[in-house]
Amino acid sequence: SGLDPGAGLPEFMAVGYVDEQQLDWFDSERRQSEPRAEWMAQNEGPQYWERQTQKRQGWKAWFHVNLPTLRQR
Repeated sequence: SGLDPGAGLPEFMAVGYVDEQQLDWFDSERRQSEPRAEWMAQNEGPQYWERQTQKRQGWKAWFHVNLPTLRQR
């Protein structure tokens, strides 16, 4: 497809940061949000991570549909 990101990279990634500290990660290969900061892992439960996963799966779908249009413009 025209969305090939290149060798070794997932099709879609979303990463959260605060003050240059990575908080979480989602990619289209693992298909779930994961904590990357220990304090996030300790303070957020499974429901939080499930909500983040659902949001980012929606973002992935949106980008997959709209990226070709954005590239044309």
